[in-house]
Amino acid sequence: MDMLEKTKVITLSKLLEDKTQKTAWEQIELREPVLLEVEQFYDKEAKASPLAAMRLLVSLVSGVPESVLGRMAFTDYQECEEYLLGFLTRKK
Repeated sequence: MDMLEKTKVITLSKLLEDKTQKTAWEQIELREPVLLEVEQFYDKEAKASPLAAMRLLVSLVSGVPESVLGRMAFTDYQECEEYLLGFLTRKK
């Protein structure tokens, strides 16, 4: 079984800003999710949608608020999703 990178930095095509917290992100650093975060992902997926669940997981592993991630470029989202799905779909 191939080892996945424990962290991955996604350079964003569009700056993300949280004007309330006066914080901005040019890149997002993702890390391997812990079991509790994966459980939260699957709970959200069952209650809402796969897209909402992945947004939650990206938020949990990056520290970027979900409300901010809603304004992320879809291609940037897809890069995040591709990395995280590597952990969620691994074969035994």
